[in-house]
Amino acid sequence: MLKEATFIILISTITCTHADGIFEWTSNNIQVLHGSGFKLGTDERSTVTVEHANGWRYGDNFMFIDFVQRDDVGLEVYGEWYPRLSLSRLSDKNLSFGIFRDFFVVGGINASTEPDGDSFKAYLLGLGTSFNLRGDGVINLNVMAQKHDQVNSTGIQITPSWSIPFGLGKMKLRFDGFIDWVSADSSGGKPFILAQPQLLLDVGHLIGHPGSIYAGIEYYYWRNKFGIDGIHDKALQGMLKIVF
Repeated sequence: MLKEATFIILISTITCTHADGIFEWTSNNIQVLHGSGFKLGTDERSTVTVEHANGWRYGDNFMFIDFVQRDDVGLEVYGEWYPRLSLSRLSDKNLSFGIFRDFFVVGGINASTEPDGDSFKAYLLGLGTSFNLRGDGVINLNVMAQKHDQVNSTGIQITPSWSIPFGLGKMKLRFDGFIDWVSADSSGGKPFILAQPQLLLDVGHLIGHPGSIYAGIEYYYWRNKFGIDGIHDKALQGMLKIVF
């Protein structure tokens, strides 16, 4: 438990760090979600997510902490941190070509306070890329080896993620999300897919503060949850997101 608490405190500290003199840019937000359709525990759950991203001279970081209120175990805390080193910046060369904007060396740490007494921890290392898009959209792809403490073998995690803004009449919206595909060697059971696509309305745009408040839905889909064959989360969640 001490290691997980240290990891969570580290992420929280980095999240609160200002960009002056360290980061070229930062982005922070808090998300509140509520929905039902979860397996292996309480069906209905509320989640508060603190999310942070930044860019610096040689790459970028993405991290989040989920605080999940569950009727069966109480408060579960789960976090992930992914630092990436830009090969273009490390080599001082423009490696962009075709659809590819840049390439990265990617690391990762995942940790949870559950299950009690044998909490989840996973470590990742691999390569990633970002894609050239028109406009302000972002699409990334990371391919990483993954090893977690409860499984003897090392497997693969493939994660595309995206954030695509678009308009519909006078409304401004975003289509955000990610998909994790994790191999059987990493899960310790069946391969699984975890996807969390979000459709969000820019409420801030409607009140004269664009990009500050979003509201919408997230579909939480976890096929073969924890690598268990036939156990699938299918949860439609209401979502409020505040950017700061």
